[in-house]
Amino acid sequence: MSVTIDLWQTMRVLLFAAVGMATARGQAAGPAIRIGIGTYDSRAIAVAYARSDFNFNSKPLAPLIAQRDKGKAAGDEKRVRELGAQGKAHQARLHEQGFSTGSVANLMENIRQEIPAVAKAAGVVLVVSKWEAMYQDPAVEHVDVTLPLVRKFSADPQVLKMAGELMKHDPIPLGQLPPDMP
Repeated sequence: MSVTIDLWQTMRVLLFAAVGMATARGQAAGPAIRIGIGTYDSRAIAVAYARSDFNFNSKPLAPLIAQRDKGKAAGDEKRVRELGAQGKAHQARLHEQGFSTGSVANLMENIRQEIPAVAKAAGVVLVVSKWEAMYQDPAVEHVDVTLPLVRKFSADPQVLKMAGELMKHDPIPLGQLPPDMP
């Protein structure tokens, strides 16, 4: 968790420094320098991941299910309850990612090496979830890189269509997700 916080703090410092330099240059030398920031809809990333080989090949819940089954066979009800709680927490996180504004940093790790190419193609210096951008200086240009990132998970036209449709709707606020979502 602190690594994520440290990363966000570093990104904020770099962004504000770049904006400050661009603003100062613009005031001193004429037209301001454009700073492009790539943003993505994390829900579309979650949908693409869920339908990708990254998810199907790694089967992230397989070890948890195997441990639960082993606990059931051994009659270890305490362990079965613990693993059940972990499974529910995992499912809640997936719902936060797919229906709300939950972080998808763990999913983006699967395509980490491909993000610089997406950024370069879009002409941006930073890529961040659109839900995490709390302020935007006028010198900053928002560039949506959602679909290029989605394509790194899946080129399936159905996935691209689902991602595009999802982006047309507002996310459910994190605190308002139903606790019993299937």
